[in-house]
Formats: sequence, C-alpha cells, structure tokens
Amino acid sequence: MTAPWEGQEDQELAATIKKARRRTLIRNILISLAVSLITLVAIFIGAAHLIDYESSETMFDEYGYMTISSPNEFLQNGHKDRRGFLSGVLELDTYKIVEGIPIPWREKWINYHVPGFPFTTGVHGGTTSLEGNDPALKTQGFEYNRRYNPDNGQREMLFYVPGADYNGKVLNDIPALWQIESGKLVEMALSFDKNYSFAEVKAMLPAGVRPVWYWVDTYDDWKDFGLEPEKNGDGVIVYPQPLMSTYGVYGFGVRPYSDKPDPANFIGSVKVGLQHKGKYYSEYKRIYNYLKKDKPEPGTGDIRILGVVVTGTAKRLQSLNGQPYIRGAALGAVADRY
Repeated sequence: MTAPWEGQEDQELAATIKKARRRTLIRNILISLAVSLITLVAIFIGAAHLIDYESSETMFDEYGYMTISSPNEFLQNGHKDRRGFLSGVLELDTYKIVEGIPIPWREKWINYHVPGFPFTTGVHGGTTSLEGNDPALKTQGFEYNRRYNPDNGQREMLFYVPGADYNGKVLNDIPALWQIESGKLVEMALSFDKNYSFAEVKAMLPAGVRPVWYWVDTYDDWKDFGLEPEKNGDGVIVYPQPLMSTYGVYGFGVRPYSDKPDPANFIGSVKVGLQHKGKYYSEYKRIYNYLKKDKPEPGTGDIRILGVVVTGTAKRLQSLNGQPYIRGAALGAVADRY
C-alpha cells in the first residue's frame, strides 16, 4: 500500500518534469527563432553587399564602355537602381551635346545579377532604333533605310567603313544642310575615303567645323562585322549596311569635363577595360590586340581614324561640301540654339 504522501510526491514530480519540458521547449523555440532571425539578417546583409558590388561593377563597366563606343553621347549624372534579391536593373539616361546644347538621347536598361543566381527583377531589354521608310532612298536603290532614335525621333548617325563595298549606296546628307535653317545646330557623321592619322584629320577639316568624336579603325575581321558582300539562299548578293552608333563603332572624343580629344585616352580606356576584366573584357582584348599587332603594346601612332563626328551650325557645315576625303555624310541630332 502506497502512503498518501508518496502519491502527492509523484504528482509534484510529474508537474515539475512537465514544467521543465515546457521551459525547454520554449527555450528551444526561442533559440531557433533567434538563430533563424540572425541567419536571415546575415543572409540579407550578405545579399545587400553582393548586390551592391554587382551594381557598382555593372555601372563601372557601362561607363567605361560608353567612353569608347558611344559617339558624342554621355551618361547623365544619377541613375535608378531597381533591385530584387541578388539581381537588379540599372536605368541610365544619356544625352548628346551639340554646340553646347544638351539633347536627351536614350534610356538604357542594364540587367545585372550575382553569378549563379537567377534574375528576380525580371529581364529588361533595350530599345532598338526606329526604321523610317524613305521613298527617296528606295528610288535610288538603297537596300536600307534611315534609322531614328526611338525616344526623341532624331536621326541616328550612320558610318561607312573605308574600302567596304556598299554597292555604291552611301548617304551624303551634306546637300540637305541647305534645306536646314542656317542657325540650326547640327551633328553629322563623316566617313572618310581611307584611314588617316589623328593629326591629318585635325588639319584637313575646314574652319568652323568642330570635331567632337573620332572614329577608330578596330575592324580585325570584316566578316564578323558584316562588312563583306554575301550571297543569300537565292544566290542574290547582299551588300553590307552602314554601322550604327549603337553597335561596333569605337572611338574617342570630347568629354563633359574636357574639350580636347586625345588618342591616348582611347588606348587608356582600352587598357582599363583589360585590367578590370569585366563584362566587355573580350572586346577590349580584341581591340587591344588589333591595335598593337606584333608589338608589346599599342601607341597613339597605331590609332587610325576612319571618320569623325562634327558639330556646327548648318551654314558652317556647308563648308564640307566637295571635300575629297569625305565618302559618306549622315545627319544626326539637330537642335535650336534657343
């Protein structure tokens, strides 16, 4: 027979054990919550650092590449950075300067993400140029149309590589300067008949014509750039089309903080791109190797100029008419002084 006090002791012991178990459970839950919270905070802090790094790297890549690949086009100060988890989208705005007048030009969307992780912000594509159906060009047998900026409707400049066979269909917009109000401010891309040195180009341009960007020969493989005629499936010869400022055109020019173009800046920008080993590394490497040929490194004497972007009033640019070194001339942005 069990004494009454022994039953009471058993109940108290059971209650104590139950209470201890409850405390242990609560403690374990709190510890788990604390560990989970700390882990989540650590993950988000780590993710923030990673995405900060990728954003900065992407911005550095785009800014550096624009310095050699965007004729008379510059990044505006400030940008939007839309971020998700380990990915984001940079929204960049660019502008042109024509005789001191800024012209809003393009909105660029650049996707970035931490390598190995998917995009969580969605993938945003860039805008392409608009193609205008020009009856005058069709009448003359041109196989391509003019291109226009999708954001403001202005003309996109076109570039013709010296020696490339365009089947005689090369734009010459110089006569159009007489149809533009004489005081209008005009941007124009000039494509030369052959390559020239930087000094030669500076010496041969007429007074009153301001060169703002020099187009550099970087074409190591004409086939890759579509610069050779090819037969299509029907045996018809398809001739090259002019290059646009949005692809495959490289050079150097004035900058918002410097109005003195220097070929050394081009080589310097390519070297920085090589050292950084970012998004455009392979293109920097291709350009660098093409310029230096069999030398240890390229020099300014290896820079050959295929064309130039000039600005001035419509009247002043009329002095380009009849210049023997101009193979093609394509209008770009046009602005009012006031």
